[in-house]
Order: sequence, then structure tokens, then C-alpha cells
Amino acid sequence: MTHSPFKCVQGAPIFRGLDDAAVAELAKISVHQQVVKKGTVLYNPTTQLDRMMIVDQGRVKVYQLNENGKEKVLYMLRDGAIDSEAALFANQNHFNYAEVVEDAKICSIRRADFQALMHREPAVAFNLLNILGERLTELESVSALTGNLKSKNRVFAYLQQIGREKQAAEFELPVQKKELASFLGITPETLSRQLGQLVDDGLIALAGRQVTLL
Repeated sequence: MTHSPFKCVQGAPIFRGLDDAAVAELAKISVHQQVVKKGTVLYNPTTQLDRMMIVDQGRVKVYQLNENGKEKVLYMLRDGAIDSEAALFANQNHFNYAEVVEDAKICSIRRADFQALMHREPAVAFNLLNILGERLTELESVSALTGNLKSKNRVFAYLQQIGREKQAAEFELPVQKKELASFLGITPETLSRQLGQLVDDGLIALAGRQVTLL
């Protein structure tokens, strides 16, 4: 399918709700479908935060390294996901690492271009304030998911969340199990054990990475 800069920008959660004219202006200042190979580090804590990214195709993991060099996956970016929205507003360095784990096509908007557009289109800024408020609520939900629930409930809550996002009871896990375990703050062994328990409890069916919510 032909890539549509308009639909790419329009699909980013931070821009949902903007009228077509504003989206069209954003599409004009954005860069689209830069090809990035697997293993490429898109940014690290020494990289200047100067652009927002949209993953059009492929997969990117965002992670931190502890003092012993152990990797902690924070989240995965899949088709249509956005990252580094703060780049549109702040002049600072990244805090994390981002690595392409599946050949990707990346779209982006530079801060300088975006801020120049906001001067021309103030409605963009007001809409973004509302949308960012909604995303803060989502982050609180993720915090609860990864911190306050017991491991089995945490895994089940994650699967339910994916089901809601995909609007389907049957879906494929969007990340590798090792990456999912890191995201949920548990070991791969615990993840496998809890998935098995959810199957035994009759809450899910599992075939490889294919999940069915029962």
C-alpha cells in the first residue's frame, strides 16, 4: 500500500482530534518512511531529543541499562506507535535507549518545524494539551499494571489491555515473551508459569504466541 503522510500523522494519538487542515500542515513538515535496519540504535542517553518519531512499520524496543549493564525493557513500539513526543516541546537529551529489533520505516517531525507551525496554527497547541492530559491517565494505568498487581493478575490485565486495543478476543502477542516479561517486571519463567495458570483457570487459551481471551 502507498504510504499516506496525512494518515500517518492523523493516526498518531497526540494528533487525534485535530481538524484536517491542521493535520495537512503537520504532514507537510514531517519526514516519512526513513528505512532503518534491525540492530540500529535510534537514540541513547547522550542523544539530543529533537524530533518525535512515528513507527510506520517494524518494531522498536525502548529500554534502560542498570549499573550492571542489565537491560530493562520499558515498552515496545509497533506499527503506528509514536515516541519522544516531548521532543516537540523540550530541548534536552533522551533518558533511554531505543533499538530497532525488526527492520523499520520511521517517520518524524522536528521540534523546530513543529514549533514554527504552532505559531501559525495555535489551535494545534490547544488540542495537544487536551490529548496529553488523556495520555497522563493512560500512564497511570500502566504504572498500576506493572507495579501494584500480583504477577498473574498483571499478565492477565496486560492481555485484556491488548484485547481492548485490538478490539478482538483472539490475537497474537505483539512482543516476544522475553520482552513482555521485562516490561511487566517479572522473569520469563514467571511469565510462562502464570500464562499456564491462566490457561488452567480457563481465562485464556494459548497456542505459541496466539492468545484467546475466554
